[in-house]
Amino acid sequence: MKKRTKIAFATTLFCAGITLAHAQDSNEEVIDPSNLTAVNTSAYLGFSNQGDVKLSGSIGYGLQNGQMAMGTIEGTMDQDGKYKDSRLQYFHVMNFANPVMPSAAGSIDIIDNTQFTTAALGGVVMIKPDVENLTLFGRVGVLAGDYDSDFASSMGEKKTDILGGMAAAYISWKPGADGTYFMLSPEYTYMDGDIETSLLKSSITAGTPLSSDGTRWGQFKIENTNGSMKSASKKIDIDDTVAWVFYKVYF
Repeated sequence: MKKRTKIAFATTLFCAGITLAHAQDSNEEVIDPSNLTAVNTSAYLGFSNQGDVKLSGSIGYGLQNGQMAMGTIEGTMDQDGKYKDSRLQYFHVMNFANPVMPSAAGSIDIIDNTQFTTAALGGVVMIKPDVENLTLFGRVGVLAGDYDSDFASSMGEKKTDILGGMAAAYISWKPGADGTYFMLSPEYTYMDGDIETSLLKSSITAGTPLSSDGTRWGQFKIENTNGSMKSASKKIDIDDTVAWVFYKVYF
């Protein structure tokens, strides 16, 4: 395991632990895990059918003029207990007095795995169409970063620079009054350079509260990632489906 990936994963676990230890007990607003622009303090633990384990923690806090911010960090280990990936996100949320577009958030998203490291600057907007229990979210971003040098060498390339972008849509539907939701989310990422990467991740998520106060949630997600990574001399085709089960706690 590379030194920087060890540090990234250790930091992920440490910060998640801080979140659990210092989270506040107040829950002034109704908890809604399907709201991608909601600010909260939470933690979750997830397991996949491939043996991966994911741990995440987030801290939310209020700012002046009704604005809010949230930081999230997560890390994943594979079935052998080795580092797989980590992610650090910051959201700056603005609420509007608009029934159609009630909120939006700017975001910084840093992703590290064994193949590349990227940082993305973007935003997400919440849209409430005139359809009962249906909410839409749109997200776009531009990104830059580097491919791992060993991975680039295996693809027959020396330059590791990455420039690209991402776009995603999230469709959330709540069939009942308890907050249970279903979400469909296609996410497309394109990374240009001497290695060209094109990925479409399509996810179906279901979440339901496990406690009467809404602070404990169970979530089930199926993700399919389809795409390719290609250089002048080599191409890797990707078609992977994984199922996740999560236990999430709000503080």
